[in-house]
Amino acid sequence: MGMCPICNGMVSLDTTCHVCHQNLVDYGRIMDYYEKYDAYLPIDLTKLSNGIANDLKDEKCPHFVTCAKCGTSSVYLVTEQ
Repeated sequence: MGMCPICNGMVSLDTTCHVCHQNLVDYGRIMDYYEKYDAYLPIDLTKLSNGIANDLKDEKCPHFVTCAKCGTSSVYLVTEQ
């Protein structure tokens, strides 16, 4: 199991919108937006059911990101360390 540098405050997300090229706002792990108590489940367990292929095996942490300018939302996969 890797460690997400974004979730652990080691770095901040620095990526831009593919539509308007403005900085994206990171709203955290997508698993935190599922069911009421899913944010408290083990991360590796939620990766098995989040619908993203191989994020557990490839050590990726899926983050919900949105563009403040155009409103485009997407999932950004952060490489764990």
